[in-house]
Amino acid sequence: MSTEKAVPVLYLDLDGTVRQGKDDALGRFVNGPEDVVVFPEAVEMMRRWKAGGGRIIGVSNQGGVALGIVAYKKVAAAMLETQRQAGGLLDKICFCVHHPQAADPEMARCWCRKPSPGLLIEGALDLARRYGEYYPPYMGLMAGDRAEDQECARLAGLDFQWAADWRREATVLWLTSATAPSRCASSASSAAGCPLRT
Repeated sequence: MSTEKAVPVLYLDLDGTVRQGKDDALGRFVNGPEDVVVFPEAVEMMRRWKAGGGRIIGVSNQGGVALGIVAYKKVAAAMLETQRQAGGLLDKICFCVHHPQAADPEMARCWCRKPSPGLLIEGALDLARRYGEYYPPYMGLMAGDRAEDQECARLAGLDFQWAADWRREATVLWLTSATAPSRCASSASSAAGCPLRT
């Protein structure tokens, strides 16, 4: 009989969801640690998810590496800064460095660039090995700000929430009492993705 524990996972797009991106006040792609500005609301929502016993995996397309726009080490440094500003709440960050317009065919095709679910699978398998857990899709949630995030969630069998709606829940919580209902009780969310449910 398996002793593995079923644990809910929150899969988070990074740019435009956890940290500012080109469509936010930052106004450009995150190309290094100096560009990282994490949303306080995202940190609050991650804290609540972790308090409920869940894991968190960040997933991000970083095709600028394949296109020669940004160096891999700059992207990696930006991920470390993201984790720092997020208070170390992310259990793992996975990013894809491929792009379909890359000149090198090896960098133009992959299974990890969203909307493909490869990053989510990679992250979940790594955490499963590390912690002896498993992560049923019905318990999970993905939040993102683009259509490819929504499609990625669908392909992975996950519930999906738009980033702005997800972060807005933190604002509502700040304006209400400390006993405000969790994501489970939100009319805009599915109870299946909440780690705080009984």
